[in-house]
This record gives sequence, C-alpha cells and structure tokens, in this order.
Amino acid sequence: MRSNWFNRLLISYLPVFFMISLSLLFMTYYTLNEMSRESAIRTNQALTSNIAKLLDSNLASMDALLLYEIRNNARLRDFFSDKAGPQQQFIDVQASAFLKEFVQNNPMLHSLYLYRTPDMTVLTPDTRTKLEQFPDREQIGLMVNSSEPYEWTARWLPQSLEDDSPGLPVISLAKTTNLQKLSILVANVRIELLYEWMTSMADRQLTFVHIMDQQGNLIVSTVEGAVTGTAANTSDVLAAAVSKQTGWIIASGNRNVGLFSFVSSQFYLWMGVAAFIVIAGFSWIIYVSRRQYKPVQDLISLAERARQGGRQAAAESAQEDEFKLIGAAIEELLDESNTLQEQQKELSIYHKRHLFLSLMEEVHTEANFGSYLAEEMQRLGIDKPVTGLLVSVVEIDSYEEFANQYRGDQHLLKYILGAAVKELTENQPYTVWTEWISNAKMGMLYLFHEGESVQEVYGRCEELRDWVANNLDFTVTIGIGSMAQRLESTAESFQGALAAVGYKFSLGMNRLIVPSDMSAQPKGELFQQLQYVRAISKAIRQGEDKWQAYYEEMLQALSGQLNTREDVISLMQVLVGYLQKDMAELGDEIHAMWMSEVHPSLQLILQEETQREVITAYRRQLQRGFEKISQLRESRSAHQQMHLIKQYIEERYDNSELSLSHLSEVFNFSTSYLSRLFREAFGMKFIEFVTKVRMDKAMELLAETDETIQDIGRNVGYDQSLTFIRVFKKHTGETPGQYRKKLRNESE
Repeated sequence: MRSNWFNRLLISYLPVFFMISLSLLFMTYYTLNEMSRESAIRTNQALTSNIAKLLDSNLASMDALLLYEIRNNARLRDFFSDKAGPQQQFIDVQASAFLKEFVQNNPMLHSLYLYRTPDMTVLTPDTRTKLEQFPDREQIGLMVNSSEPYEWTARWLPQSLEDDSPGLPVISLAKTTNLQKLSILVANVRIELLYEWMTSMADRQLTFVHIMDQQGNLIVSTVEGAVTGTAANTSDVLAAAVSKQTGWIIASGNRNVGLFSFVSSQFYLWMGVAAFIVIAGFSWIIYVSRRQYKPVQDLISLAERARQGGRQAAAESAQEDEFKLIGAAIEELLDESNTLQEQQKELSIYHKRHLFLSLMEEVHTEANFGSYLAEEMQRLGIDKPVTGLLVSVVEIDSYEEFANQYRGDQHLLKYILGAAVKELTENQPYTVWTEWISNAKMGMLYLFHEGESVQEVYGRCEELRDWVANNLDFTVTIGIGSMAQRLESTAESFQGALAAVGYKFSLGMNRLIVPSDMSAQPKGELFQQLQYVRAISKAIRQGEDKWQAYYEEMLQALSGQLNTREDVISLMQVLVGYLQKDMAELGDEIHAMWMSEVHPSLQLILQEETQREVITAYRRQLQRGFEKISQLRESRSAHQQMHLIKQYIEERYDNSELSLSHLSEVFNFSTSYLSRLFREAFGMKFIEFVTKVRMDKAMELLAETDETIQDIGRNVGYDQSLTFIRVFKKHTGETPGQYRKKLRNESE
C-alpha cells in the first residue's frame, strides 16, 4: 500500500515542527542566558563592594595609625623639633629606628620616610640624606607645594637618581607633621598588596577586577598584561564600586564573554525573531491542515452512507469526531465479519469437544449412532475406516503446585504439551485426537485404520512423558486403557485409562501406567489395615516404641497392593482420628501440644501426591510427636514415681487385692490423684493396665504350662475362675480353653 498521504503530511508538518522546536529552544536559551547575566551582575556587584570595603578599611586603618604616631610618638616630635641642638644626630637615629620598626610591624608598607623642611633633610629607616640627593624629591616638592589635602595617590616610586626606569608602583599618602614648617611624613603601600586582595576574593580564570583612578586610568588589575597608568577597558564591566577613602573605582566583570555579551545585547531581537517563527509555524499548520482535510471529508461522507443512515445516525455523526466516525463505520463492518467467523469457529470447537466427551462418557448402543459418528469423522477430516481405538489420559503431576507457579502461563504450557503430542504423532499411520477433559487431564484418542500395533502407542506415550520431563518444569503421568474395536466402545477404554492414571498414587508419578501394571498387583483391601491403625495409636498413647513395628507392617501391606488416593487418605484420616481421641486422654498439656504442633502437620501431609510421600511424611511426623510426648512425660515431677508404681504392679499382679486403694496406701497418694497421674503417664486407666499385665502373663502360662484354668486364674490375681474366664475372653476374644487349644493345634 502506498503512503502518499502520509508522506504529504510528514513533509508538511515535520519542517514546521523542527522550526518551532528550535525557536522554543532558542527562546529558552536566551531567557536562561539573560537570567545568568543578571546573576553575574549581582555577583560582581557584591565582589566590587567587598573589595572597596576591604580597601577602605585597610587604608583607613593605616591613615589612622600614622596620625596616631604623629600625635603621640615622642621620637617623631623630637625629629621635627627646633630645640634639638647638639643631640640632633641622636634624635635622627632614634627616629630612623622608629621608622624601621613601624615598617616591619606593618607588612602593608613598602617604605616610610620623613621630610624636615627647615634643613631639607629626608630620613628613611636606613639613611638620612638631603632633599637634592633623595630619589623621590620631585614627589616631596609636589606634596609640600600642594594646596590640596593629602590623599592616597597611585604613583611610581623612583629607586635611585641614576635609574631612568619608571620605578616601583605604589600608593602613597603624605601626612603633615608641622603645619608651619610644612614638614611631612610619607607612607608608600605596595601596589602588589592590592593585587593580592583582589585575587584572594575573585577567581582570575572567570572574573577580572580593575582598580582605576577617577580619570579611568588603571591602578592595578587582575588581567595579565594590563599596564598601570593606561586607560582601562570597561566594555565588559558588569559592576563597579567607588572607594570612599580614595575615590578610586573598583570595576569587575566576567572574562571571555564576547559571545555572551553579544547575545545578551541582542536579547530582545532574538526573542522577537523566535516569537515570529512560532507564530508563522502555527499559521502554516492551520493552512496545511485545511488543505489536507478535504480527503477526510470525502471519507466521512462514505462512512455516513455505510452506516445505518437516518436521522439517528446523522445525530450521532454530529456528536462524533471525524476519525471516530470513520473508525466506527469500518469497525461495524469488520465486527460483523469477525463475529460470524468467531461464531463459526466456536461452534466448530464446541461441537468437536462435545463429540469427544460424548464418546468418553458412556457406551452408545443406538442403532444410528455409528452412521452419525462416520459423518462427524468425515467432517473432522477423518475419512479412513476405524479398525480399533485406544484411549490414554495425560495428567499433570502436582497440579496445585503447577497452578500456583504458572498462574498466567498455564494455557501456554498446555498448548505446548498439545503441540508436543501433535509433533510426536505426526506422519504416523494412526490418527490422534486430543482434548482437555479437566484442568489437569488431557484425553488422547488413538484411532487405528490398518491394525496398527498397540506397542507403537506405548512408545509414543513414553516419548511424550520423557520429553516433558526433560524440557518442561513439570512432569506428567500417562494412563493407557484397553484396546476397543468400535467407536461406540470408546468409554470402556477411557474408563480404563482414567483408572490407570488414578493408581499413580501407589505406583508413582512421571511414568506410564498400562493395563498390565494394574493386573500385576491386587487391588487394595484397606479394611485389613485398620487393625494396624488402632495398634499404632494405642502404642503411641502408651509410650511404647513398638508403634514403629506396627507402622512398618502396615506400610508393607500397602506396598504390596494397588491403592487409590482416596482409600489411603481415608485410612490416614482414621489414624488421625484415633490419635486425636487418644491424646485427649493423656491430659491437657499433651493434648494441647498434639493439636497445635503435630495434628496440623498430619493434615497437610494428606495433600501429597503419592502414597510413598504420604506414608514417609506421616512416619516422620508421628516420630516427632512421639518424642514430644516422651519429653513432656519425662519433665513431670511424678514421672519417676509412676514408673515405680508400674514396676510394683508388674511384680505383684498376682495379688487379688491389687487396687487403687492399695496403691494409694503403699505410695501415699490419693486414689483420684493417682488415677489421673496414671492415665497421663501411661495413656490408659489403672484397671486397663493391670488387666493387660495379667492377661499377658495368663497367655504365657496357657502356652507354656499344663496348669488348670482355675490355677492360672489364681496365679494372675483372680480368685474366681469365672471372673478370669470373662476378663480373658473380653481381652482376647476367646476363652482360656479355646486359646490353649488353638495354640496346640498350631504347634502340631
């Protein structure tokens, strides 16, 4: 499909978009640039003000210090006095020493000297000379003859009379010491000191600072190559301040700001140009949009005619925007077509699934069902005659874990599983029809056309199981039914496959279960296992380790037969019920421990997938519970005493007077307290334990001796033989005579 209209729109709008975007960027840049300039001005104003304050402060301090010394220093007064006489030379030496000390104590000063007008003598820290021999005599003459007040003055200080160089740049201040004789004190401050002050407060790489006199000539500058005494370049100055002490001008600005200054100067011009471009761009967009809208109008006319029409459609069109109207018209046409296609597809899928499930549900005996199936098979593309069939059921192992792990990907994984079946059975002489019959189970119907071998199907199913185990994160168990000859008998093969996969609880997961696997082992008869359940519970209650032997016997019996999950779970639930009842008889502490720590774990184990997992986990939890009960029993203070009582009973079981009253007298316990401790310690009532000990001894005597029933009854504590016979039958289900006779018959 050609995209002429798209290209036209792109060519029309894209340049305008770039121009407007660039203009907005320029406007933003100029705005930020102007803000930066204002910030730079404020920064430089603060800088120049601080430098001016520093300059004024230091020079004012020096001025005040000189004035103080002139007024108060005796050595200065003596130097300028007319009454020195013969001591004049000594006085001059003292004044020179003062000058040296003063210069040393004030690092600002470069030099300091005194001029005495009557004898035209100049005194420095190191020398005393006449005016005509002093290098700075011209400056002294100007100062003495000046009628203006003395101020700080920037000048060149000559180094010697013979040297023609300009000298050293300094700033000087003259102070009158004797107004009548015009004698003065001259202080010279190093010009480098001003440079150090400026560089300490400003970054030379970013900012320049000039100190100029009132005529605009440079006194000192941070700009390299600037010449003192020349006119300063003030074109880039952003801020200036005036020194109150000297009247000098301190000016500063940013360095390398040629482009910056140019852009700032043209700010309003650039903003005007950018605004013009933006307005022109929007005007162009409006013009082009009107030009490009005509094809849309034509499409709207077609869309309105394609829709249902009438006043209602016109009213709806007025409320909708143009593209929505066009889209709605196209969508209505596409929806009608898609709806019909989806309905046809859904009906086909539903019909196919319904046919598959109807074949699996029951055996059909209707006379016309065979012809109906033939027609449906041809519709599904199966036109070959069916000579036999086989059903297998593929079940995802640990489905709850699978569902929790792949909440959003279950359908994808099931689709992959179906695709794997299709790939493995491709180009085979038989036809495979698969449908998901539940969330975890997929049914597979193998249709044979030329008498294919069942073993070939077994091989394909084993390949499928192996492929899933090696390539996916879950496993499957496949149950295969028996061979059927007619489609009407599909349900029989399906029920066999369903039963086969149900026995994976006993046979194990991730395997193939065929009819021969089920016929090789007898079906489970769990009624016989109930005796082990009661014995296990009773032994645990009584604290006897032989519960493990009972458990192993039950496990061996279960392992030798096929059991469904429901049967084994029911058996385990019976065991849980017995244990819960027996633990309630051992006292509140043991019962509370059992219900809070052991019982919930036993209930969770019932969710395991295989018989081996359930039996193994149960044994582990029962061992833990048995150890907990033993610990609780051992922790009780009366436990040792109860063992002594138990030993006493086992040694004196033949005493017919053996009772709770008798024991309470022997061991100094009340009968009620003794009865409760006995139940909590041994898990049974006193009378039950005594009866068990007597019956065990009686069975031993019946088996090993020829004593009469009456004598054996007396030997185990029953004076009345009828009482002995009644208790023995209740305990064993047989009379003593029947029991002895059975033992002798077995030995023969």
